[in-house]
Amino acid sequence: MAAPHVVFMNIAATGHVNPTLALVAELHSRGCHVSYFVDNLLKETVEAAGATWHPFRYPFGDQTGTLKTFDEAGIAKYVPEGTPEEEYNNNKAVMVYTAEAALPALLQDLENFETRPSLIVYDPFVACGSVAAHVLRIPSVSLLTVPGPGVLNKPEAMIQEWESKPWVDGPRRYLLEQYGFDVFKHGLQMEFYSPTLNLVTTIDELFAPPPVGTQAQRYGHFTFKCVGPLVNLNVKRVDNVGVANVPKMENDGLLDDVDKAISAGRKLVFLSMGTVATAPIYWNTQFGAMAKHNGLQDCTGKMITQHVFRNCFKALGEDDRIIVVLSTGPQDDALEGLKIPSNFIVRKSVPQLELLKRSSAFITHGGANSMHEAILLKVPMAVVPLFGDQPANAATVALRGVGVGFQQPLDSVTPTSMQTAVSSSWSQIGMLFKRQLLTCQPR
Repeated sequence: MAAPHVVFMNIAATGHVNPTLALVAELHSRGCHVSYFVDNLLKETVEAAGATWHPFRYPFGDQTGTLKTFDEAGIAKYVPEGTPEEEYNNNKAVMVYTAEAALPALLQDLENFETRPSLIVYDPFVACGSVAAHVLRIPSVSLLTVPGPGVLNKPEAMIQEWESKPWVDGPRRYLLEQYGFDVFKHGLQMEFYSPTLNLVTTIDELFAPPPVGTQAQRYGHFTFKCVGPLVNLNVKRVDNVGVANVPKMENDGLLDDVDKAISAGRKLVFLSMGTVATAPIYWNTQFGAMAKHNGLQDCTGKMITQHVFRNCFKALGEDDRIIVVLSTGPQDDALEGLKIPSNFIVRKSVPQLELLKRSSAFITHGGANSMHEAILLKVPMAVVPLFGDQPANAATVALRGVGVGFQQPLDSVTPTSMQTAVSSSWSQIGMLFKRQLLTCQPR
């Protein structure tokens, strides 16, 4: 009997890929054959975990991952002439069209595998995962890397507006006609869940179920199973997809310097605003409506990131009791106009788990992986959320007593508030979870 063949499909994003790597390694260790479709930036990483890498293939260009913008054919087919480019040329708007463009070659690749796929595991951002499983008549499982659908809830008017766009509705209708599958019958933009099973990388206490409204109507009856943080300290991870090409030597000596400081009695504070706001797509672009409820609709990634850095420099700089490691992300101008204090160590990319194991406090944007990893390693947090699931995560951190949340950060983040948060965190070692959450297997 042939070994099971599990196929993964994902976007090239740090927080979406890292939780899958522990699962890939576990399946590989149990004798499963694992194939992984993702951008070639992550080829080496997924192969190190035990998977065979494959590109998404398109009838144009040399793109190997999910699309971030429309190609010329997609624009000609679906975008009305005169439409402002910023309305349709982003990774959210192009998600359904990505499935239309990728599925012909993807289905061909899946059907030509020597061993027929047994299961497709896909990120809920990747619409073609559920469509391909439907066509091949095999089960699919989505792997959700935020605390649950509830943290992604959006106003009804926003949902209707998104779905009515011709560059979204057109590909949706095409997929229905071509493959007999309606991606919005049981899903939403960025939420293409599986009717079979949806794994959530959180624990029951933090799970956010589909709330009343469109989410509950479309997939409230689906199975969501909390499996805890998927972390394997022995598996190579992505530090930051956006700085994948930074020479490895950049981190040489970092952990040695940190260990020496800790041995000398200093405490480590780790500061990172994540990999989304610091990525090119948002660095010089206003967040817009998705960040309005957090007062950041007019902010760019650079503006809010520098706001946090500036206040942390004032709050923690030149304090001999602490050492601060700052991960800036890929942008060369991340510290433009700012003076770096002498007790700060700055890198574009850092090994997050290794630093968290040594940290007394973590200043973070509150992405789901960062939150769960800090809880796992019992590190108190100061959460400065931007958008998406982050404001809900910040509220959870504060509610559960594992840190401080800074909603409306343009007003709430000040030198005094950051200094108070970090100082008080040193006494907050009594974390929510007494049990070990390190797991690669569903509970």
